Amino acid sequence: MIWFGNLRDTVQLPAGGPPPPGDENVRMEHALIRVAERAPHLCGPALVDALAETGWVDHDTAARLLPTFRHFDPDRAFAESLRKLSFRGPLFAGEFRTRIQRVMEDLTGDALLDEVGPEEAVRFRHGAREGIALAYPQVQFTMGGFSSKAVEAAVEEMPDALVIVAKNFQPAAHDHLHALLSGTEVRGTLVTLNLLLGLRATALRYQPGVDRVMELLGSGRPLRTQDVARLGDRN
Repeated sequence: MIWFGNLRDTVQLPAGGPPPPGDENVRMEHALIRVAERAPHLCGPALVDALAETGWVDHDTAARLLPTFRHFDPDRAFAESLRKLSFRGPLFAGEFRTRIQRVMEDLTGDALLDEVGPEEAVRFRHGAREGIALAYPQVQFTMGGFSSKAVEAAVEEMPDALVIVAKNFQPAAHDHLHALLSGTEVRGTLVTLNLLLGLRATALRYQPGVDRVMELLGSGRPLRTQDVARLGDRN
Protein backbone atom coordinates (compact mmCIF):
# COMPACT_ATOMS: atom_id res chain seq x y z
CA MET A 1 0.00 0.00 0.00
CA ILE A 2 1.34 3.44 -0.92
CA TRP A 3 -0.09 6.67 0.45
CA PHE A 4 1.05 9.64 -1.62
CA GLY A 5 1.35 13.10 -0.13
CA ASN A 6 2.76 14.72 2.96
CA LEU A 7 1.79 14.97 6.58
CA ARG A 8 0.74 18.62 6.34
CA ASP A 9 -2.25 17.77 4.15
CA THR A 10 -5.69 17.79 5.71
CA VAL A 11 -9.08 16.85 4.32
CA GLN A 12 -12.53 18.18 5.14
CA LEU A 13 -14.96 15.28 4.83
CA PRO A 14 -18.73 15.66 4.63
CA ALA A 15 -20.65 14.16 7.53
CA GLY A 16 -20.18 10.42 7.46
CA GLY A 17 -23.71 9.51 8.47
CA PRO A 18 -24.52 6.48 10.62
CA PRO A 19 -21.74 3.90 10.94
CA PRO A 20 -21.94 0.95 8.55
CA PRO A 21 -23.10 -2.31 10.14
CA GLY A 22 -20.36 -4.65 11.24
CA ASP A 23 -17.43 -4.89 13.61
CA GLU A 24 -14.56 -2.41 13.91
CA ASN A 25 -12.71 -3.94 10.95
CA VAL A 26 -15.69 -3.41 8.66
CA ARG A 27 -16.09 0.17 9.89
CA MET A 28 -12.37 0.76 9.41
CA GLU A 29 -12.51 -0.48 5.81
CA HIS A 30 -15.45 1.80 5.05
CA ALA A 31 -13.60 4.71 6.63
CA LEU A 32 -10.53 3.99 4.51
CA ILE A 33 -12.64 3.96 1.37
CA ARG A 34 -14.38 7.20 2.33
CA VAL A 35 -11.09 9.00 2.95
CA ALA A 36 -9.44 7.56 -0.17
CA GLU A 37 -12.33 8.75 -2.34
CA ARG A 38 -11.32 12.33 -1.60
CA ALA A 39 -7.74 12.22 -0.36
CA PRO A 40 -5.82 9.13 -1.50
CA HIS A 41 -2.54 10.92 -0.77
CA LEU A 42 -2.89 11.09 3.01
CA CYS A 43 -0.51 9.15 5.22
CA GLY A 44 0.64 8.85 8.81
CA PRO A 45 -1.02 11.06 11.46
CA ALA A 46 -2.98 13.04 8.85
CA LEU A 47 -4.56 9.81 7.61
CA VAL A 48 -5.44 8.69 11.13
CA ASP A 49 -7.03 12.08 11.81
CA ALA A 50 -9.08 11.86 8.62
CA LEU A 51 -10.26 8.33 9.45
CA ALA A 52 -11.42 9.53 12.87
CA GLU A 53 -13.26 12.46 11.24
CA THR A 54 -15.55 10.02 9.43
CA GLY A 55 -17.07 9.17 12.81
CA TRP A 56 -16.91 5.45 12.01
CA VAL A 57 -13.76 4.70 14.01
CA ASP A 58 -12.19 6.66 16.81
CA HIS A 59 -8.62 7.96 16.67
CA ASP A 60 -7.10 5.17 18.78
CA THR A 61 -8.89 2.44 16.83
CA ALA A 62 -7.77 3.92 13.49
CA ALA A 63 -4.15 4.08 14.66
CA ARG A 64 -4.28 0.52 15.98
CA LEU A 65 -5.94 -1.05 12.93
CA LEU A 66 -4.16 0.85 10.15
CA PRO A 67 -1.11 -1.48 10.00
CA THR A 68 -3.45 -4.45 9.43
CA PHE A 69 -4.84 -2.83 6.25
CA ARG A 70 -1.60 -2.75 4.27
CA HIS A 71 -3.42 -4.53 1.46
CA PHE A 72 -5.82 -1.61 0.98
CA ASP A 73 -5.16 0.37 -2.21
CA PRO A 74 -6.29 4.00 -1.78
CA ASP A 75 -5.62 4.88 -5.41
CA ARG A 76 -7.91 2.12 -6.65
CA ALA A 77 -10.66 3.30 -4.30
CA PHE A 78 -10.14 6.88 -5.49
CA ALA A 79 -10.28 5.88 -9.17
CA GLU A 80 -13.37 3.70 -8.77
CA SER A 81 -15.19 6.44 -6.89
CA LEU A 82 -14.29 9.05 -9.50
CA ARG A 83 -15.45 6.80 -12.34
CA LYS A 84 -18.83 6.34 -10.64
CA LEU A 85 -19.11 10.08 -10.07
CA SER A 86 -18.38 10.79 -13.75
CA PHE A 87 -21.77 9.31 -14.73
CA ARG A 88 -23.83 11.47 -12.40
CA GLY A 89 -24.24 14.68 -14.37
CA PRO A 90 -24.16 18.43 -13.67
CA LEU A 91 -25.62 18.22 -10.16
CA PHE A 92 -22.38 16.56 -9.06
CA ALA A 93 -20.04 18.85 -10.98
CA GLY A 94 -18.66 20.48 -7.82
CA GLU A 95 -17.58 17.21 -6.23
CA PHE A 96 -16.23 15.96 -9.56
CA ARG A 97 -14.07 19.04 -10.02
CA THR A 98 -12.80 18.83 -6.46
CA ARG A 99 -11.50 15.34 -7.18
CA ILE A 100 -10.09 16.36 -10.55
CA GLN A 101 -8.18 19.06 -8.66
CA ARG A 102 -6.62 16.24 -6.61
CA VAL A 103 -5.58 14.49 -9.84
CA MET A 104 -4.06 17.64 -11.31
CA GLU A 105 -2.16 18.34 -8.10
CA ASP A 106 -0.71 14.84 -8.20
CA LEU A 107 0.31 15.40 -11.83
CA THR A 108 1.77 18.89 -11.56
CA GLY A 109 2.34 19.56 -7.87
CA ASP A 110 0.27 22.76 -7.84
CA ALA A 111 -3.47 22.89 -8.53
CA LEU A 112 -6.42 24.76 -7.07
CA LEU A 113 -10.08 25.38 -7.75
CA ASP A 114 -11.08 28.81 -9.05
CA GLU A 115 -13.72 30.51 -11.18
CA VAL A 116 -13.17 30.72 -14.94
CA GLY A 117 -15.96 32.65 -16.59
CA PRO A 118 -19.30 31.08 -15.60
CA GLU A 119 -17.81 27.92 -14.14
CA GLU A 120 -15.47 26.57 -11.53
CA ALA A 121 -12.27 25.14 -12.98
CA VAL A 122 -8.94 23.74 -11.88
CA ARG A 123 -5.90 25.94 -12.31
CA PHE A 124 -2.59 24.08 -12.38
CA ARG A 125 0.99 25.12 -12.96
CA HIS A 126 4.60 24.07 -12.96
CA GLY A 127 7.28 26.73 -12.96
CA ALA A 128 6.33 29.39 -15.48
CA ARG A 129 3.82 27.15 -17.27
CA GLU A 130 0.16 27.44 -16.33
CA GLY A 131 -2.92 25.54 -17.36
CA ILE A 132 -6.69 25.39 -16.86
CA ALA A 133 -8.74 22.21 -16.63
CA LEU A 134 -12.51 22.25 -17.20
CA ALA A 135 -14.13 19.09 -15.87
CA TYR A 136 -17.60 17.67 -16.58
CA PRO A 137 -19.16 14.54 -15.01
CA GLN A 138 -20.98 13.64 -18.21
CA VAL A 139 -21.09 10.89 -20.81
CA GLN A 140 -20.69 11.74 -24.52
CA PHE A 141 -19.83 15.32 -23.70
CA THR A 142 -19.49 18.04 -26.32
CA MET A 143 -18.93 21.78 -26.17
CA GLY A 144 -21.90 24.13 -25.87
CA GLY A 145 -23.65 26.60 -23.61
CA PHE A 146 -21.80 27.27 -20.38
CA SER A 147 -18.85 25.09 -21.38
CA SER A 148 -18.26 27.20 -24.51
CA LYS A 149 -18.36 30.35 -22.41
CA ALA A 150 -15.89 28.79 -19.97
CA VAL A 151 -13.54 28.00 -22.86
CA GLU A 152 -13.83 31.56 -24.14
CA ALA A 153 -13.05 32.90 -20.65
CA ALA A 154 -10.06 30.57 -20.37
CA VAL A 155 -8.73 31.70 -23.74
CA GLU A 156 -8.61 35.28 -22.49
CA GLU A 157 -6.05 34.18 -19.92
CA MET A 158 -3.84 32.52 -22.59
CA PRO A 159 -2.97 29.39 -20.60
CA ASP A 160 -0.15 27.12 -21.78
CA ALA A 161 -2.60 24.23 -21.62
CA LEU A 162 -6.39 24.05 -21.70
CA VAL A 163 -7.61 20.62 -20.67
CA ILE A 164 -11.20 19.37 -20.98
CA VAL A 165 -12.07 16.31 -18.88
CA ALA A 166 -15.24 14.21 -19.15
CA LYS A 167 -16.24 10.57 -18.88
CA ASN A 168 -16.02 10.47 -22.68
CA PHE A 169 -16.75 12.75 -25.64
CA GLN A 170 -18.99 12.88 -28.66
CA PRO A 171 -17.06 12.39 -31.93
CA ALA A 172 -17.52 16.05 -32.88
CA ALA A 173 -16.24 17.42 -29.56
CA HIS A 174 -12.70 18.04 -30.81
CA ASP A 175 -13.95 19.90 -33.89
CA HIS A 176 -16.20 22.08 -31.70
CA LEU A 177 -13.29 22.88 -29.38
CA HIS A 178 -10.99 23.56 -32.33
CA ALA A 179 -13.54 26.03 -33.73
CA LEU A 180 -13.70 27.86 -30.39
CA LEU A 181 -9.91 28.11 -30.29
CA SER A 182 -9.50 29.13 -33.92
CA GLY A 183 -7.37 32.25 -34.27
CA THR A 184 -5.88 31.88 -30.78
CA GLU A 185 -2.60 30.39 -29.62
CA VAL A 186 -4.30 28.28 -26.94
CA ARG A 187 -4.10 24.52 -27.34
CA GLY A 188 -7.12 22.54 -26.20
CA THR A 189 -6.59 18.94 -25.08
CA LEU A 190 -9.47 16.50 -24.61
CA VAL A 191 -8.86 13.83 -21.96
CA THR A 192 -11.32 11.09 -21.04
CA LEU A 193 -11.49 10.35 -17.34
CA ASN A 194 -10.03 6.87 -17.74
CA LEU A 195 -7.02 8.25 -19.59
CA LEU A 196 -6.54 10.97 -16.99
CA LEU A 197 -6.57 8.36 -14.23
CA GLY A 198 -4.14 6.28 -16.28
CA LEU A 199 -1.93 9.33 -16.65
CA ARG A 200 -1.99 9.87 -12.90
CA ALA A 201 -1.15 6.24 -12.15
CA THR A 202 1.70 6.26 -14.66
CA ALA A 203 3.12 9.53 -13.38
CA LEU A 204 3.00 8.41 -9.74
CA ARG A 205 4.65 5.09 -10.53
CA TYR A 206 7.30 6.08 -13.05
CA GLN A 207 7.95 9.70 -12.07
CA PRO A 208 8.54 10.89 -15.67
CA GLY A 209 8.97 14.53 -14.64
CA VAL A 210 6.37 17.28 -14.55
CA ASP A 211 7.73 18.93 -17.72
CA ARG A 212 6.78 15.84 -19.73
CA VAL A 213 3.34 15.77 -18.13
CA MET A 214 2.78 19.44 -18.91
CA GLU A 215 3.80 18.90 -22.53
CA LEU A 216 1.27 16.10 -22.84
CA LEU A 217 -1.51 18.14 -21.23
CA GLY A 218 -0.74 20.96 -23.65
CA SER A 219 -0.58 18.77 -26.75
CA GLY A 220 -3.71 20.35 -28.24
CA ARG A 221 -5.42 17.14 -29.31
CA PRO A 222 -7.40 14.26 -27.77
CA LEU A 223 -5.05 12.12 -25.69
CA ARG A 224 -4.68 8.45 -26.55
CA THR A 225 -3.66 5.33 -24.68
CA GLN A 226 -0.31 5.36 -26.48
CA ASP A 227 0.45 8.80 -25.05
CA VAL A 228 0.05 7.53 -21.50
CA ALA A 229 2.08 4.41 -22.27
CA ARG A 230 4.96 6.47 -23.67
CA LEU A 231 4.95 8.60 -20.53
CA GLY A 232 5.96 5.48 -18.62
CA ASP A 233 8.94 4.90 -20.91
CA ARG A 234 12.04 5.91 -18.98
CA ASN A 235 13.91 6.36 -22.25
